Amino acid sequence: MIKESDFKKLLLFLGFTANGELFEKRFNNFNVSMCVDFYQKKLYYPDGIKGRERNDGFDKQENFVVFECVNRLLEKGYRPEHIVLEKEWHLGHDLKSGRADICVTDEKNAMLFIVECKTWGKEFDNAFRNTKNDGGQLFSYWQQEQSCKWLVLYASDFKDDSIEYKAPTIYCLDDANIILLAKNDKSIKLYSDAHTAAEKHEVWKETYAGQIHDDLIFSEDSVAYKIGVKPLLKKNLRDFAPNDKIVNKFEEILRHNNVSDKENAFNRLVALFICKLVDESTKGEEDEIEFQYKQGTDTYETLQDRLQRLHKDGIERFMREEIYYVSADYPEQLFSTYTGTKRKKAIEDLQKTIRILKFYSNNDFAFKDVHNEELFYQNGKILVEMVQLFEKYRIVYPSKHQFLGDLFEQLLNKGFKQNEGQFFTPMPITRFIWDCLPINRMVKSKRGTVYPKVIDIILQSLIQSRGIIEKCAFAV
Repeated sequence: MIKESDFKKLLLFLGFTANGELFEKRFNNFNVSMCVDFYQKKLYYPDGIKGRERNDGFDKQENFVVFECVNRLLEKGYRPEHIVLEKEWHLGHDLKSGRADICVTDEKNAMLFIVECKTWGKEFDNAFRNTKNDGGQLFSYWQQEQSCKWLVLYASDFKDDSIEYKAPTIYCLDDANIILLAKNDKSIKLYSDAHTAAEKHEVWKETYAGQIHDDLIFSEDSVAYKIGVKPLLKKNLRDFAPNDKIVNKFEEILRHNNVSDKENAFNRLVALFICKLVDESTKGEEDEIEFQYKQGTDTYETLQDRLQRLHKDGIERFMREEIYYVSADYPEQLFSTYTGTKRKKAIEDLQKTIRILKFYSNNDFAFKDVHNEELFYQNGKILVEMVQLFEKYRIVYPSKHQFLGDLFEQLLNKGFKQNEGQFFTPMPITRFIWDCLPINRMVKSKRGTVYPKVIDIILQSLIQSRGIIEKCAFAV
């Protein structure tokens, strides 16, 4: 938490110059300054910023966070005249007033994003929890600014002579793929049809699975006024952690999409893990990963085509089994040497046929039965949510990662094992059985040292469900 006692050190860290009790920082690209007067205990913003006279004192620690955030916005390149502090609206039927800490408009004066600043720790955690539970303040502000494109919850902290910040971000526009799906499925809820903050929050939870993006506004590779979901690089992947609640989120995706066949869902999840495994195994740290939903550019078809190719490579590489894969540009390749007036029509007919066979029928990523275009879009929504659930995490580690194994076991339990009356052998018993094996005698043979191949019951059930047990052996 930024405290008054640490504020001078923070300002010096941010590049402010001290002149007695007055601290100042120039932003030469805008010919403006930010100042702090410790004698009067006042925060001074550039004249172009509207609402700067509100909450400009030292009386609330949150003001220090707002000040630091505005400094970050100006450094990023947002113009002072596009920044509004403490913008006020009337919220709800009781006409209670609400003020957003920071609003930023675009070059055409349309609302670009709203930032709600909180002090580090409990206040931020509570606000984050409220946002996920009922929308909190951010969704109320969004209701007043219908054109808003992004919502940001922000907190910063200064400790050990360094600054740390959080900026989880929510996208406020409907996905083009979801709009197409909603044309045929009236049960799909859209932001464009939501008329209250509660309805917007319901759409966010039900249609978009409560998707929250990591920092998009302030990151090093972000550009002022050009906000977008950045492609994931392999170096950006992070470890699974118990508080991520992946299993709960997996179940929630199945629930709100009315997927009742958990065994099938688990099998599809295995297919996705194979895609992710081969993707991580073949990428360098600076490479963009393919196992991700590229919001704004991906369609359900481009995502699934990419996954089909990864799945084919994974099965061939790890399971040594060949899978037939037809690329989306197969017709053009097929007719590349053909000429004549009928060539274009033949390509179009073939593309249509392949599209139907490739996407509008059941496949390794069908969480629901797919046999037409409408069902394909319904399944596509589920597939995107599953990819987004796992895309930020790594599953390839240089050494054993216990939690990843625990996570997989939990998912398998939720998938079908307990439904079938099967349960896992406790880990201590498994270790005891292993320790009792006569390994020294088993590895000795006339051919020298030969290590035995062991298949775990978990993997055995998994492989049997994939129908490829004859082809696999896992060496321990």
